[in-house]
Amino acid sequence: MKQYEKNAFVRFFILFLGAFILMFATISVLYYMQEHTRLGKEAALTTQLEYIECMSLGFDTDCNKNKIVKPDMQSVYDSILYAFGILMVMFIPISLFLSLFSIRPVRQASTMIDNFIANIVHDINTPVSTILLNTKSLIKNPKNPDKKLTRILASSKQLGDMQHDLLALADEKSEIEIDEVDLAEITEEIIEDFRLKHSSQPFVYELQEQMVYLNSIDLSRIIQNLISNAIKYNQNSNPIKLYIKDALLVIEDNGKGMNHPEKVFEKNYREDYSIQGNGLGLASVLAMLDRNHIGIEVSSVLGKGTIISLNFKECIKDMKRKEGH
Repeated sequence: MKQYEKNAFVRFFILFLGAFILMFATISVLYYMQEHTRLGKEAALTTQLEYIECMSLGFDTDCNKNKIVKPDMQSVYDSILYAFGILMVMFIPISLFLSLFSIRPVRQASTMIDNFIANIVHDINTPVSTILLNTKSLIKNPKNPDKKLTRILASSKQLGDMQHDLLALADEKSEIEIDEVDLAEITEEIIEDFRLKHSSQPFVYELQEQMVYLNSIDLSRIIQNLISNAIKYNQNSNPIKLYIKDALLVIEDNGKGMNHPEKVFEKNYREDYSIQGNGLGLASVLAMLDRNHIGIEVSSVLGKGTIISLNFKECIKDMKRKEGH
């Protein structure tokens, strides 16, 4: 079940269970009022009978016609609580069933769309690979390549990256190849690539060797997307800081910050529509994080910047388990 399906399921469950509880509360209040009135009348009748009996026995001074007797409601409370417990045992599974039934059309539509995207992306793979290979073969002098061919090659690589991201987004449960890679080495290569593209953007980093066990392409795309976002939202060419410590990769910028950092991984969500993007980059990052067992924590302050921490402890455990076998 995908994240948005889980959210829909939880909302439906709360809605159905809340409706049942509200209905029970309404019936309980009506039952309480009815019982309170009935017991009150019985208490008043009992008081009158006691008064009449007292007068008939000649105890005039000890008889109190206006004696106030409160009805005993304890049995009513017990009955309501008992009924609530019994009905909750029934309401919870019924709410679960109705919630699952309600999101079924959503899941079916989502699966159809994801399968369609996955098929299209797979079909795009061949022409993109062909363009890449042929463009590379046309570049006769790698040290001084033709600018047009360089642009074609860069665009082809960008298409390949987008293809990978879309496939991760559409087919989150697909099997991936796992490699043993050096987190520091891959991160440094990506930083150097961004330095060539964004020469005015300074980077400050401290990367120590950290071997992890995951899909190397996913790792590259995750780091590329996060650094790309840091550059987009950075302010006044402040340096972007990166460091590796205790199986954590931390990316820190001094940018605009975010109003809702908890929403950045939702599909089509964008903090600032004035900045170029389609709202899918970080959604695909979340899919790749999940399937590689990488934890993430995002903290952001408006006007001060954002800190993203990637936790690779599970990837190290996976590597140790592999070595153990």
